[in-house]
Amino acid sequence: MRKGLFLCLMPISNVEYDSLSRRIYNINEKDFEGVAIQVWKYQYTHNPIYNSYCNLLGIRTIETVRDIPYLPISLFKQHIIKTGTWVSETVFRSSGTTASVQSQHHIRSLEWYHSLAANCFTSYFQDPAQLIWLGLLPSYLDRPDSSLVDMVNSFMTLGRQKENGFFSTLDSDIVDRLIEVHKKDEAVILIGVTFALMDLFEQFDVPVWKNLLVLETGGMKGRGKELTREEVYQRMRKNHPNLKLASEYGMTELLSQSYKNGTHFMPGPQMKVFIRDISDPLTNLGYNQRGAINVIDLANVDTCAFIATDDIGIVYPDGGFEVLGRLDDSDLRGCNLLYA
Repeated sequence: MRKGLFLCLMPISNVEYDSLSRRIYNINEKDFEGVAIQVWKYQYTHNPIYNSYCNLLGIRTIETVRDIPYLPISLFKQHIIKTGTWVSETVFRSSGTTASVQSQHHIRSLEWYHSLAANCFTSYFQDPAQLIWLGLLPSYLDRPDSSLVDMVNSFMTLGRQKENGFFSTLDSDIVDRLIEVHKKDEAVILIGVTFALMDLFEQFDVPVWKNLLVLETGGMKGRGKELTREEVYQRMRKNHPNLKLASEYGMTELLSQSYKNGTHFMPGPQMKVFIRDISDPLTNLGYNQRGAINVIDLANVDTCAFIATDDIGIVYPDGGFEVLGRLDDSDLRGCNLLYA
């Protein structure tokens, strides 16, 4: 997709934006498709990158959500993705080595992100303000532009529990904090990257109690053999069979989160997951079929709500999904033909 060849799109009225934002914030299952179609029209009209992408595919109108084209997630590495004209309050960036190009997600309003993240968490667990938050995020805490750290920090700020804290190293400090809150039988969320949580529960004598929930966020790349989520759970429970475990699925390019607190992930209220054919990215697959994950995230009203990820998964009839792995380079080449 060549730069500088986008249409001059229509200005956005405050009334239009405020009305759409309210519908997204108060979304329910019955209204989801209608709001998603409205967001598609809004972003096709006001987002030059997405408008150009849709036009290259020859898609200028849609009738149902099944007709919506999904923007390849790699374009967040190549362009500033914005719907309308506004000043970024902050920019979230993906992790990566110095040699790699990071995705960047420009954020119009941190208040919008924080409020939707809190609502999403509450819909599957409880009000984050009522919990103590301990963050074991060693690979993230050196990055002020991490959306995950920002979200967890916003949850800590809601409740202002004195025991809240981030931990950048795996040592006695976090074990001592867990012992402290265990003695008080406090309700605690221990959120962390997978490799650090596994090391914690395999190497230390960590207290486990009914009000402790461990929330893993992924993160095993470059740490040896890739493990399935079930294998991760088994290893963490080897010495702690009563450990309560859940998982979070999120990414820099999405403002909504999904949580697994049962058999599979369930998306937040503003989010739906679909599956596309790996060999034909414009073909949608049905339930229980393996393919690449497409996401509608209406929380991305200011950027792009329709994202073709690089993850492989399955969607179930209840709207839940599972993540099975990542597309490899050969898989990605087929997708790249759409926007090379």
